[in-house]
Amino acid sequence: MRVWHQALLLGLVAVLSSFAATAQPSSQDRRLTQFHHTRWTIKEGAPGQVSALAQTEDGFLWLSAAASLYRFDGVRFERFEPPSGEPLPSIRTLHAARGGGLWMGFSFGGVAFLEQGRVTRYGGAEGAPDRTVSAFATDKEGQLWVAAVDGLFRLAGTRWEKVGASWGYPGAPSRFVFVDRDGVLWVATDKTLLYLPRGARTFVPTGISVNWTLQLTQAPDGRIWMSESGGVVRPIPVPGHGQTDASPSLRLESAGMLFARDGSFWVTSLGDGIRRIAHPERLPAGDATAVDGAVESFTEKDGLSGDYAWPVLEDREGNFWVGTSGGLDRFRVSPMVLAEFPRGSHDFALVAGKGGEVWAGTTNRQLMRLRDGKVSFEQLASPVRSAYRDQEGVVWLGADNGLWRLDDGRLGHVTPLLQDSVTQVQAMTRDRRGTLWVVPAANTVMQWKDGRWVSMKEVLGLSDDERIHTAMTDGRGRVWLGHVKGIITRVDGDEVRRFTEAEGLRLGRISALAAGGRYVWAGGQFGLAFLDGERFRPLVAGGDESFRNVTGIIERPDGSLWVHAVPGVFRIPAEEIRHAAGDPGHRVRYELFDFLDGLPARPTLMRPLPTAVAGDDGRLWFATSNGVVWIDPERIARNPLPPPVSILSLKADGQRFAPASDVTLPLHPANLEINYTALSLSIPERVRFRYRLEGVDEHWQDVGTRRTAYYGDLSPGRYRFQVVASNNDGVWNERGASLEFVVPPAVHQTWWFRALCVAAGLLLLWLLYLLRLRQVTAKMRGLLEERHAERERIARELHDTLLQSVQGLVLRLQAVAEQIPEQEPARQAMEKALDRADEVLAEGRDRVMELRSSAHDGRGLPDVLVQVGEELAEDMPMSFRLLVEGGPRELEAAVQGEIFLIAREALLNAFQHAGGTAVEVELHYDSDELRVRIRDDGAGVAPEILEKGGRPGHWGLAGMHERATRIGATLRVWSRTDAGTEVELKVPAAIVYRRRPRATRWSRLKAAVRLGRGR
Repeated sequence: MRVWHQALLLGLVAVLSSFAATAQPSSQDRRLTQFHHTRWTIKEGAPGQVSALAQTEDGFLWLSAAASLYRFDGVRFERFEPPSGEPLPSIRTLHAARGGGLWMGFSFGGVAFLEQGRVTRYGGAEGAPDRTVSAFATDKEGQLWVAAVDGLFRLAGTRWEKVGASWGYPGAPSRFVFVDRDGVLWVATDKTLLYLPRGARTFVPTGISVNWTLQLTQAPDGRIWMSESGGVVRPIPVPGHGQTDASPSLRLESAGMLFARDGSFWVTSLGDGIRRIAHPERLPAGDATAVDGAVESFTEKDGLSGDYAWPVLEDREGNFWVGTSGGLDRFRVSPMVLAEFPRGSHDFALVAGKGGEVWAGTTNRQLMRLRDGKVSFEQLASPVRSAYRDQEGVVWLGADNGLWRLDDGRLGHVTPLLQDSVTQVQAMTRDRRGTLWVVPAANTVMQWKDGRWVSMKEVLGLSDDERIHTAMTDGRGRVWLGHVKGIITRVDGDEVRRFTEAEGLRLGRISALAAGGRYVWAGGQFGLAFLDGERFRPLVAGGDESFRNVTGIIERPDGSLWVHAVPGVFRIPAEEIRHAAGDPGHRVRYELFDFLDGLPARPTLMRPLPTAVAGDDGRLWFATSNGVVWIDPERIARNPLPPPVSILSLKADGQRFAPASDVTLPLHPANLEINYTALSLSIPERVRFRYRLEGVDEHWQDVGTRRTAYYGDLSPGRYRFQVVASNNDGVWNERGASLEFVVPPAVHQTWWFRALCVAAGLLLLWLLYLLRLRQVTAKMRGLLEERHAERERIARELHDTLLQSVQGLVLRLQAVAEQIPEQEPARQAMEKALDRADEVLAEGRDRVMELRSSAHDGRGLPDVLVQVGEELAEDMPMSFRLLVEGGPRELEAAVQGEIFLIAREALLNAFQHAGGTAVEVELHYDSDELRVRIRDDGAGVAPEILEKGGRPGHWGLAGMHERATRIGATLRVWSRTDAGTEVELKVPAAIVYRRRPRATRWSRLKAAVRLGRGR
């Protein structure tokens, strides 16, 4: 699936490349010095001794250098180390495989194939060449061929087949192999050339004799060129493929040739840099170097990384790469083209002439005219400080030796400067009356009018220290003057008006003025502004740069604005200007052209001004301190190819991982680094990236040109990292690249560990609950025992004091009564009182007996309940029965007393109020609780009485619930009319039993729950 996507992307790239070739201006007519040149040497991290180059379909540039293999993404050189750890032998040649991957041919025999980081080696066991491999070629059918010292080979499946007599091949050593546009396979042996037509099985000898052939290539006109040892580069003299008559040649020892897509011919040399022939089809027979200007040279003196150059390659974006002994060089077409003015020229006073020509005055006393790529000179014997073209097309030059006029190519001296007022010209302009305004570098503004100098100082109201920096005349003939102090003066006939900070001017020194179709533009030290009605409004940049130190402004007919400033040349679209005019807070979008686009230096800030002019042919010219460049706004070279995106590596806490389909990282990585790149080799410095990590980033992160993503302290889980990129012209590859990886959980981060922690926490809470339960139980037991002891104390006190005293009093009264005659009424009254006293004593003894519970008389709960039930049954026509389940256990005395009182109250209610025939008591000695049930078959209790907890004024049920609550028991009463009543009392084992019975965990849990509910 991935291969299919790559093939689709490559197809799209091919279509876009074809479109770009037709839509963009050809680079063929540029001179070699007008290409943007960049070199990488050891200082920039490049390897030296680059002997082979190839660009694979994923966009990487591969280099064989210093007996090692490197890949380059335009920013970083990365040495390739085979995963096996076994080093690669010395590489002689590289070949990008169709469909992806890289073939390597080794200097001492053998080949290898590299794909997605895996290396497959082919040696003698697989039939591969045993001696030096010098070249690869893939024919139209996808067959791979190899030229080697020990013969010609082809790959058949996974084995190599040596081509011999059955193919009509002589079996000689092969030096080079090449497939032309028609699918013909060319082979150079040590002595001759052969070719194999497409689809044929027999080689055709050419019969020509050759020296050691270093390379073969094909020109746009179909001719096959070769480079031979001995220093000759020429077309082969084969009918239909070259020519039999005299051909052009280049006397050069070369191991690298390339016909570019634009038709130009690039040739490297072994010791003298590179050569370029812009139009090889125009070369006559003979030595090409004899043709004036046909062969361009670029050597180490011109900035090449090394004069010993070997491979040359054109990448998919049209950039040219050259490998040398000193490093790697790139030549690319930049939007801005360096003008052909001589090196060393500086301080250019630019002015546009007629028919697209440009004039430039300099301080080295030369006036230069550039037309059709050729420069001519006029000697003025004086530096030129200012140049101006008026509305009539006349060019005015301000030199130190006077004013000069250039009209229809004729240069004439107008007048010398006034030595006391005008020594150097800062700016010039001409008003609608035809008067020339001259701004000197000093503080006087002069007019050249009617053949004489006139001072404008008083008319303009200038002070002695007030200086003018730039001047301009608008379409209505009004003169605009920009001051050093940030003021602008407008002269409209006899009307003079000043614009200051009060009218919105906050530009500092005014260094540029321009009149457009709608606005007057002003640029200065601190920005750019336009006159909107009666006020100047700033135009604010919406990007990383600002419009600072503006030295040139051009408004084109389409409304777009070009601004030359210190950061570079800004192009502001017309719609952005309209938006800014309607919205004062709008920050305009722009396109910036800087040194990466061919701008050689920054503009001069003092003079000559302006530094930007528009030619008649539509080209825009910009002067810098180190050269002049031009750009055609209608034919700007664009890069339409979205860059392939690759993820290079993954690092977790310093440990590196290959970007496989599914990577498992170490436990709890603290620092994660993901390195990625995009393969746009034209201007990689402008490639921008966006990325996101699913599960972490909610939105895409725009990180500019940064090629590393950083994350920290990722939680365990599966993650997917995505990255997309745009090329230097903002064309995005939205598909990008992605990588999935897993952060495994540590032991403490697993679900089962968390479950154990939860379980341990619950267990701890359970143990704390049991501890609290035991404390509450102990406290309750203590309270019950204390209450029981108090009751016994009260019973003793009542028996030993009150009852004994009453008994003594009764005895004394009895003695007194016996002394009274029986027939006396007093004795009868006394006898009745004594009888009542006996009843009170009996009732008092009963109450004391209740206080001194029967639980202390050695009998168990069943015995005392049987006694109460049988006594009640003697007086009531109801039967009584006691059922006991489980072995009786010794109970806590205080708790047993409360249970007995609750049960006795229930029995009394059943016998006295139920009106039934039977009463039954059940005792259940369970391991987790003691359960007491008392039921009858009587009339039952009305529901409203149960809801209220008893009848008004009766405390039986209420007292039973209170006693149950005090001992932590649960009391429930069920009853229905004419269906009897059942009272159930449940007391937890922890409270009622003196010795805890052995119980299961489940029974303990139930007991605890019941106890909790009881409380």
